[in-house]
Amino acid sequence: MIGEFLMVADRIFILVLLIAAGYIALAAGILDRHSTGRISALLINVTIPALIIVSMQVPFSPDRLANTEEMLLLTGALYVLSFAVAYLASRALSREAAERGVFQFAVVFGNVGFMGFPVIGAIYGADALFFVAIFNLVFNVLVFSVGIAMMTEGRREGFDPKMLANPGIAASVIGFLLFLFSVEIPSPFIDSIAILGDVTTPLAMIVVGALLATFPAREMVGNWRTATVSLIRLLILPVAFWFLARPFVTDPLIFGVLITLAAMPVAANTVIFAEQYGSDSRLASQVVFVSTIGSLLTIPLITTLLV
Repeated sequence: MIGEFLMVADRIFILVLLIAAGYIALAAGILDRHSTGRISALLINVTIPALIIVSMQVPFSPDRLANTEEMLLLTGALYVLSFAVAYLASRALSREAAERGVFQFAVVFGNVGFMGFPVIGAIYGADALFFVAIFNLVFNVLVFSVGIAMMTEGRREGFDPKMLANPGIAASVIGFLLFLFSVEIPSPFIDSIAILGDVTTPLAMIVVGALLATFPAREMVGNWRTATVSLIRLLILPVAFWFLARPFVTDPLIFGVLITLAAMPVAANTVIFAEQYGSDSRLASQVVFVSTIGSLLTIPLITTLLV
């Protein structure tokens, strides 16, 4: 149990060190606000879609298709719970639309892309990564549609269908279709796409760290609202989902993957999307920072005690 705890903590601490690298880069003048904004655009439009496609390049089998149905249903249930909690929490924590959007986004969307693959792979092995890819399919459809709507709350009237036309959703659909029809992207194309996807995690963490460097350090930990959102994201959601979903899960591996993904800290995308769509990037940086640091303890606890 102690070994598993330390193994998960090690994976998360790696991301914290990458955030520190971004912090130092901006403080030293290597990066500035303009360059981090351009890197954010590169992440959303190029490297994240590449990561999505690569994650879906797995062999097709009837058993995997059957497990996919269960994974999709349970993932949908988790997001229904998350949206309900996020709506109530955001209304209780703020009256400003920009802040409510960040709080909602932070509660609903965990760091399942950047942290999900390495953490799940370390705990459950390579076979579990397919389920992370399926989860990320739903994640990306929602984050590039509902997530954008959250970040633009108060500046749009209703949902704009044009927001669905973006590289993230296109990559999700293409990747899933390639899986269903057992289409393998040939080399050297898949190798190039994989290299692009591999830079997502370090670039995203560096952007988060660079944005953190623009704010006073005391602000990162002095806001009780960010602590509350982090508590909801890291503990309340995974524990609530554990109680709700436990009677309906037939595959222990799927259940373990879902609970672990539910316990991920606030997505680094929160900062990137807030920066890209003109929301409160300062608040977004705070919740990402506090939840990521807190997850050093909470993810090992959740996976050790509940899975």
